[in-house]
Amino acid sequence: MVLKKFGLWVVKNLIILLLITFIFSTVVLDVPSLIKDIFNDIFQYSSPEMQKEVVSKLTLACSGLEGRDFEGFGNLSIPVSLDFKKIGALCKDYNGGKINDKEFFFSVIEGTFNGPIKLPKVNTLEKYNAIINFLNANKIIYLVILAILLVSLHLLIMNIKLFMLALTGISFSMGILILMPYGAIIAYDKFVGIDTTPILATILSGSFSLSAKAIISVILLMILRTYSSFIITLGILFLSVGIGGKIYNWKLKRQSKTVETKKKSEKEEPKKAKVVKEEKIKPKKDDDADEAYKHRDRSTKEILDELEEMHKKKIKEKENS
Repeated sequence: MVLKKFGLWVVKNLIILLLITFIFSTVVLDVPSLIKDIFNDIFQYSSPEMQKEVVSKLTLACSGLEGRDFEGFGNLSIPVSLDFKKIGALCKDYNGGKINDKEFFFSVIEGTFNGPIKLPKVNTLEKYNAIINFLNANKIIYLVILAILLVSLHLLIMNIKLFMLALTGISFSMGILILMPYGAIIAYDKFVGIDTTPILATILSGSFSLSAKAIISVILLMILRTYSSFIITLGILFLSVGIGGKIYNWKLKRQSKTVETKKKSEKEEPKKAKVVKEEKIKPKKDDDADEAYKHRDRSTKEILDELEEMHKKKIKEKENS
């Protein structure tokens, strides 16, 4: 029994791990796109004052530099190719009031990272992308392993209704695992706040000494970037199916308890009937006893009355004599 429970636990968790890996394998880390998006997020989550300062420095740096391309941007260590002709046009649009601060910054970043970017090799990212690319190219492996695990789960349970309930339990766990990090980040942003102002300040100054909160903010923003609308929709779907399964399971348990209570009451009815019969018989015996006591009490009274009359007669006889 213990081994069976352990086997069920192992198979269920392997199914969850496999499905989570399959879902998030759709997220391939395109480094240039990721950097561009992170820069946009850093700007968006900074203070309005810092946003104004960054935009003013960008307009000051790019105005009058049309037709020049070179690598390097200020004190940044990220090698990029800048099209100052395009950035100059953006400056004119911004100064003319055609675009706002955010649109100007995002357009500059978009133009900056559209060209070829030579980034230093990051072994962790390279290994991650290699694994994800292999899994995406061999999705049949997912299906084969998933089929084997589902068959194993059914063989361990050997009941179609309990098997379906187990699948809804897996679905509930999937929904929680997908949506919980996303919800936690949203809650952190609401109650604590993601503040990237220090990051923009250090980028402008050329120094990268960041506080713990600033580093946490960047990490959270990177995690948020892995959540596409497709993944969030899947998480909601899994969670909904899991909740429906738990409600159905609760109803089944409630029905089984009702049936057990009914059977128990049916078994106890003959015993109750017997007790009622005994209780009906007892009052009759008590009534007979009371009648006997009453009869005995009446007889004693009569005797006492007779004795009293005899005593009175003797007293009269003495007085007459």
